[in-house]
Amino acid sequence: MVRYNSTSSSGNLFAVMVAVLAISLFAIIVMWPSSAAKTVVAKVPDTPLTQALDDRETHRYLAALHRVKPKFAKKLQTQGEEAIASGASKDELAVLVLETYNTAIEEDILYLLNADVKHIERLLEISQQGLSTLSSKAPKYCRPSSYAQFAIMEPDAIATEIASLLAYGSGGYNWVLEFNTITLDAIESGRDKPKKYGRLTSKDQMTLQNTMMSLMSNPQVARLMQLQGKSEAEQRRAAMSMDFCDLSVDVLAVVNSMPTETKARMLGELQHQAKTGDLGLMMAMLQSGM
Repeated sequence: MVRYNSTSSSGNLFAVMVAVLAISLFAIIVMWPSSAAKTVVAKVPDTPLTQALDDRETHRYLAALHRVKPKFAKKLQTQGEEAIASGASKDELAVLVLETYNTAIEEDILYLLNADVKHIERLLEISQQGLSTLSSKAPKYCRPSSYAQFAIMEPDAIATEIASLLAYGSGGYNWVLEFNTITLDAIESGRDKPKKYGRLTSKDQMTLQNTMMSLMSNPQVARLMQLQGKSEAEQRRAAMSMDFCDLSVDVLAVVNSMPTETKARMLGELQHQAKTGDLGLMMAMLQSGM
C-alpha cells in the first residue's frame, strides 16, 4: 500500500479545495430567477440604501457586514446614499453592494481556520450547489475559453456585461450575497470564538488517502495531473477547454462526503501549518498559479 504523509496530503487536498472555491465564483453569473420572499428578516440600519434594496438576502448580508466589518458597512452606506442622490438604479446599487467587501483570504485565512467547521461545510455545500446550477443554466461559463473575449472587449463593454449578469434580484446576485454572508459568519466565528482542532488521526489519514485515490480516478483530475509535465502553452490550451463546473462539483462531492470530524482535524493540520509558516508558503504558491 502507498505510504501516506499527513502533512503533504492534507496540504494537497486543501489546495484542491481552495482552487475549487476560487473556481466556484463563476457561479456569480448564473441567471436563474429568485423565488425568495421579499421580507426583511435581518436587523440593519434604516438608511436610503436599505430602503432602496429592501429584500431579505441583501439585508442579511448587510447585517453580517455591519456586525463583522463595520468600517466597510459604514463606507457602503455613505457610498449608497451618494449614489442614490445621483440617481443610481437598483442594479447599480447591487453592484456597489457586491463590490464593498471582497473577502481576501490572505487577510482572513487564520480566522477561517479557527472557525466552527460547520461554516466551512456550508461554504463547500453552497459552492457545489452554485456550480451545479451554473452547469445546467449557463454551461458556457464553465469553460475558461468563454472569458477569452474579455481580452478584446472595451472596459465599458465588460462592465456592462458583468453588471447585467449581476442584476438586482438575480440568481447570481443572491448567490454571491449568500456566499459572502456565510464567509463573514465564519470569520466572526473564528475571530470571536476560535476553535482549536486536533491533528489528523490514523483513521483520518486512511480517509484522506481514500479520498485522494477517489479524486485521482476522476477523468478530469487525472487529465490535470497529466498536464503537470507539459509546457505552459500546452497546459493553458488544455485548461481553456475543460469544464471546471463538472470537475469542481465532482471534487466537492468527494470532499463533502468525508466525516465532519475529519474535516475539523484537517483544519487542525492547517492551524499547525500556519504556526510553522508552511501555510503561508502554500498560499503564495496557490496565488502564483503553481
